[in-house]
Amino acid sequence: MVDFAVYFLAVILLACYLVLHPVALSVWSVATCILLGSLSWSLIEYCLHRFILHRYLPFSHWHSEHHRQPRAFICTATVVSLGTIALTVYLPLYWLLTPAVAMTFTLGLLIGYLAYAITHHAIHHWDPPRSHWLQQRRKMHCLHHSSPNIYFGVTSNIWDHLLHTTKP
Repeated sequence: MVDFAVYFLAVILLACYLVLHPVALSVWSVATCILLGSLSWSLIEYCLHRFILHRYLPFSHWHSEHHRQPRAFICTATVVSLGTIALTVYLPLYWLLTPAVAMTFTLGLLIGYLAYAITHHAIHHWDPPRSHWLQQRRKMHCLHHSSPNIYFGVTSNIWDHLLHTTKP
């Protein structure tokens, strides 16, 4: 549950900072960076799930435990996920582009990650799903748990369709 609090707080703090301390970007550029960060999360989510969580130790071991016990609270430590985002997204954008682009893109990515965390938790712990979208997400994710080579996307299955990892 720490993930929810930390990422929610990070999103709120970054958004407040952007409102109180406008960056040297147009409103259009800020919105575009936030949107691109959010959308990029879906590809990152798919790739992490397919190529890291199912292939490399210790992640594959932890993830197989999640498949065996889907209602157990097994997840990546918040310090690891937040540190990874800082080191692989925020800092490279900060150094290669500008602090404003780094902050706005990372805000979008954090929004995407928070949406993923809430969706994944809801799939496994909310009974029954209250929306058609969430029912579909649960259905695809349950198919993934029973056939681990399909449906790697949790918040979206666009990459599953594009990369042919849907049910034949």
